[in-house]
Amino acid sequence: MSSSDSVLASLTKSFRDLDAEDKISTKDFTDACQSIFPMFDHLGSVFSFAKSELNAKRDSLVAVQGKLVTLNDVVAEDQKKGTVTKKNSESRNLFRLLNGVLFIARMLEKLVKEKSCPLRTACNDAYSEVLASMHSYLVRSAVRASMYMLPTREQFLASIKETDDSAAQHAKELCPAVEELVAKAGKLFEGTSMPASDTKWLPAAAPA
Repeated sequence: MSSSDSVLASLTKSFRDLDAEDKISTKDFTDACQSIFPMFDHLGSVFSFAKSELNAKRDSLVAVQGKLVTLNDVVAEDQKKGTVTKKNSESRNLFRLLNGVLFIARMLEKLVKEKSCPLRTACNDAYSEVLASMHSYLVRSAVRASMYMLPTREQFLASIKETDDSAAQHAKELCPAVEELVAKAGKLFEGTSMPASDTKWLPAAAPA
């Protein structure tokens, strides 16, 4: 039975309530991003690297949200300095965070589409769509091999206190909200070719 304060309920509410109609508030975005980290916890140690690095990227945006109050401001500041694609710049961290959120949404979307879909398949397909192109061949290979260590679909849903049906209901709200957010924020990077990570292996923290 789904709880009103379940991990997925909290995640869904955070992104459903995020105003993506106008310029997106940096603080509202970082607050919403906080809600994705428990999902990585429930995926087990396989994605602990992703949680660690995405959390660091979120922290970098929290540090500047007082002066760069919208995501437009974040990217504009780096454009002015010529650092949009520089490793650990706020803009590059924003780009990676958006993709981390999109990965979770796509994974959930695939998981609830078919009740027979294993968690490993949903994660692998979402990774291929959203994150794989950012990583080296060795990192991609390591991530995909580690997918075999994921919990089963049933274990995962039980751990987040959801059923097939309740997870699907949350996905109906969460996934469109995330897609809208990523599409809107993604326009800030039009004309920018974000480089792939230069990390050649799977570290304790996710490649940047």
